[in-house]
Amino acid sequence: VTGTEVKQKGSKGDNLKLTVDLKFQNAVDKILETEMNNMIADGFGTYSTGAYAVVLDSKTGAVLALSGIHRDEETGAMESNANGTFQSAFVPGSVVKPATLTAGWNANVIAGNQTLNDMPIQIAGSSLIESWFTNGALPITAVQALEYSSNTYMVQIALKMLGQPYVPNMAVDGTDRVAAFKKLREAFASYGMGTSTGFDIPGETPGYITAADKITVSDLLMESFGQFDTYTPLQLATYGMTLANNGERLAPHIVEGIYETNSEGGMGKLVKNITPKIMDKVNITPENMDVLHNGMYQVVHGNDFVNGQIGATGYYMRPSQGAQVSISAKTGTAEVTYKGVPVTVNNVVAYAPTENPQISIGVMVPQTTIKEGGVTSKISQNITREITNLYNSMYHFK
Repeated sequence: VTGTEVKQKGSKGDNLKLTVDLKFQNAVDKILETEMNNMIADGFGTYSTGAYAVVLDSKTGAVLALSGIHRDEETGAMESNANGTFQSAFVPGSVVKPATLTAGWNANVIAGNQTLNDMPIQIAGSSLIESWFTNGALPITAVQALEYSSNTYMVQIALKMLGQPYVPNMAVDGTDRVAAFKKLREAFASYGMGTSTGFDIPGETPGYITAADKITVSDLLMESFGQFDTYTPLQLATYGMTLANNGERLAPHIVEGIYETNSEGGMGKLVKNITPKIMDKVNITPENMDVLHNGMYQVVHGNDFVNGQIGATGYYMRPSQGAQVSISAKTGTAEVTYKGVPVTVNNVVAYAPTENPQISIGVMVPQTTIKEGGVTSKISQNITREITNLYNSMYHFK
């Protein structure tokens, strides 16, 4: 080496300021750990492999918490797995039902708060499809279909999208199944499910999405109530945020701003402030969005009983159960098989407070035990309620 020439003078790298308050993040982590231990103590955690929760600022898409726990079901050991909130996907269950209603409205097969009968659905050559409360034919509105979490209301929408309204023991012509499936997925994607959310950390998975031309009529019917494709906790939180924003979907982001490095090596001058980025706008009328909002309110605050059983499936997020503010939500209890054993994925999509949403939450807890009589854990409701209370106690909802 005989000499050097400076082509470009080196400079200090920029700093990233994140949207996450570490105190809030740590407290959310603690909520997940506590509720996981409670679930295990209550006998619902034999096969549990973890729990995940994402909290977003409803108005900006800023990430307030990414919390994940991975649990080894053999040893019971638990470790942090925040990346699982956007890299692990699970069956969503009934949380998708507001999006299914949206698909039905867009396909012009239902109108507004339409009444359909919740009833056993028997397709020729297929297993019986029922809701958890099905008992004969019960007329329910779209709002009640969310409140009670009716599977059969959603299946009837899917059949109507095929141009074949339900008739007992009908044989379904699957010619138009791919087109109907694509319409259903388009509605789901507009809310952020099964697509890129626009998250500013690389490595996000869109979930497991089977090619539309490979699906069967049965797959279409299962998709209508969340028993087919898989989604991430981040996608569910984005879905909740989109509902809170009347159908405007924002990109979740964890970078608040980019700053120069000052002479002391600390945070210098602001280079770029990250502003909300609109990713999509759901095709929905204000009147139909009101149906969804009313339904999600009733999920938590609605009737106690239908056919002698609990009606409002989100009961454990009520003020009477300790919630400090009104929460609107949709619950989901996806039925899956794990190592040959029937278990559930226990999920919630929520926003709070109801009247002026400031946070949106997605919670997914895979492989929870089903007890005798079909009793399932309420862990996702408990996590949602406690996160909402935590935010209120730390920052006070406006």
